[in-house]
Amino acid sequence: MPMWLRITLLLAIAGWSIYAAFRWEDRMLRRITRAARGSVRRALLVTTAGYLALVAVLALFGLAGAIAHGAGLSSLTVLVLLIGLATTAPFLWLLAPAGESGGPATSFRDLRRKGAKPGVARAIAYTAVVHHFLLLVPAMSATAIAVVVIE
Repeated sequence: MPMWLRITLLLAIAGWSIYAAFRWEDRMLRRITRAARGSVRRALLVTTAGYLALVAVLALFGLAGAIAHGAGLSSLTVLVLLIGLATTAPFLWLLAPAGESGGPATSFRDLRRKGAKPGVARAIAYTAVVHHFLLLVPAMSATAIAVVVIE
């Protein structure tokens, strides 16, 4: 697969992630708030499980890509990794820290507006920021780098 096509597809996936964040953010925040059911412990569990599921999806696509690469099918490897990125991209910006607030306060306010109790909103917002930067961003970055580096 030519490099220009890989870069174009990566840019398209980045655009898809931003579009999906604006389109489905309110619905996803309501669902996360509802899943927490007013419990801080359940909020921590829901947020952690969600991020671990996203990383697991990337890992499964990475495993499939590694198997294809081992078989000498580099184009299939790149395609599998791109599909993995496209699958998880809509969730990249969901609870990411945003704007001039400098942290998870934006997500906290959004969650409060969706009906979450203060403790639940705080648990979801702060846990999401930690998982975002320690789990999801490194996994997605490594996958994007692999798409560019694989020959």
